[in-house]
Amino acid sequence: MLLPVAAAAAAPAVLANPLICRLKFAPLDTEILIMALRATHSATGRIDEVAVRAALPNDATLAELDALALTMAMRAPVAKTVAEQITTMTAGPQRSAADGPWLEDIHGDSPALRAARQIVRDLRCWRKGEVGWQDLTRTLLLYGPPGTGKSWIARAMGNSAGFSVVTGTFGQWQAAGHLGDMLREMRRTFSQARAQAPTVLIIDEIDAVGSREDRDRDRHNHSYRVQVINAFLAEMDAVAREEGVIVIGTCNHPDLIDPAVLRAGRFDMKVALPLPDADGLFSVFRHCLPDLREVDLRDLAARAVGCSAVDIDAAIRQTRAIARGQKRDMTLDDLRQVFILDHDPAIDRRVALHECGHAIICAALNLGPVRRIFLNRDGGGGTVFTAREKPGLLSDLQDRLTQILAGRAAERLVIGDISAGAGGSADSDLAQATMIATSIQTRYGLGAQGPVWTADPETLIALDPDVLFRVRRELEAAEKRAVQILSVHRNLLEEMAEALMASRDMDRTEAQDRLARVRHTAPDDDHNARPAPQPE
Repeated sequence: MLLPVAAAAAAPAVLANPLICRLKFAPLDTEILIMALRATHSATGRIDEVAVRAALPNDATLAELDALALTMAMRAPVAKTVAEQITTMTAGPQRSAADGPWLEDIHGDSPALRAARQIVRDLRCWRKGEVGWQDLTRTLLLYGPPGTGKSWIARAMGNSAGFSVVTGTFGQWQAAGHLGDMLREMRRTFSQARAQAPTVLIIDEIDAVGSREDRDRDRHNHSYRVQVINAFLAEMDAVAREEGVIVIGTCNHPDLIDPAVLRAGRFDMKVALPLPDADGLFSVFRHCLPDLREVDLRDLAARAVGCSAVDIDAAIRQTRAIARGQKRDMTLDDLRQVFILDHDPAIDRRVALHECGHAIICAALNLGPVRRIFLNRDGGGGTVFTAREKPGLLSDLQDRLTQILAGRAAERLVIGDISAGAGGSADSDLAQATMIATSIQTRYGLGAQGPVWTADPETLIALDPDVLFRVRRELEAAEKRAVQILSVHRNLLEEMAEALMASRDMDRTEAQDRLARVRHTAPDDDHNARPAPQPE
């Protein structure tokens, strides 16, 4: 016998018998409704999820929807119409772009969005008394390139959870004056967050906190940094002891942050946020241009792949300014001209081969699932994958080197030469590979110098020809290994590159379908795998 009861408090006392099994169901939300609509409004299990999500009210409104209204809405023949009728029947105030951003309006399935949605769901449960504060994830670090929407997602989390939002930055605090003034402003921000609880406290550019491990030659600077970090740790610990404040940090370079700041308990969850894909860009365009049709927004999103949210916002504002100067309204054609696709096919092919080379080596060496491969508007590209945990053996580091240098290897294999695309900035392929190869020799105890740790490997590689020789040999062996693996999969490499040139953005599903053809390479298959050089 099944007895549905609206709330536990309304259940008859006889049902409190411990022999009676009690099941508690989650309140209605977007994910539950979409799952139901797949079953009830599609013979194939597929619906237009983007359109349904866009038409639905937020999860807080769905949770309050009564059964009669839901039943009436579900009678509509099309899933999108069901969503529209639910929105029409809900009495609560509807969200607007002006009040945003809202997490429900941000499309995509990136790790950052999944983490944000899970935290917001838990916060709603906490507000209803269904879960204790101690059981929640209360801290999140979002990191990635500038303009990827880290602060935007953080604000959306506060709005969708119904929490107040307080922001602070180390730059803002330092602008107050000397050390004492800076610490006072920091503490004031944390106090404001506690006073306005429930609160989402956003600390932008948190990598400015620095690290006590950086031994500055200027003792005054080092002492200043230590006092700032210690004070920040004290505030984070104080917030953790109280209920009602979620802390979200955003930064570009998490590697610059003191390890004590990043440890579990201070930042429990750390998630990368790369440049948005076409689905994510659609969300940005819809937030900025809510009056345009979906088909036009999606066309703009496809044109803008490789842009950040900040790039799009700036381009729209500039286009509006130009239209105002001509005493007219901004048009869709104006925007299409801004995001016009004008690429050199030869450059596109080289970049596509480069990125698909990275992806194939990821699959061949079982480094982790590829989530996305894309081409930028500026002639660059990217490959995003979720790295699997490795024990840090020499072979693990050599696998990573092979993957990093696979872009150059793919260019060399198919085109016959290499470009400068793997080099340049401090986060380029060559920079990352050189850092790993240098650390093998000077920091990890896996090279010719044995268990010796070097404090300044960058200087050592510049001054010691022997270390430079060993680092170069490591890099050349990794690139040669990448060429050998890619040679076996050359047809796939060229097919994937052609597909990427056509779409400019390959999602996880398509990438995994294509990479299923890759043969995994065991260490014994690699003729270049070798033990660490031993000291003579």
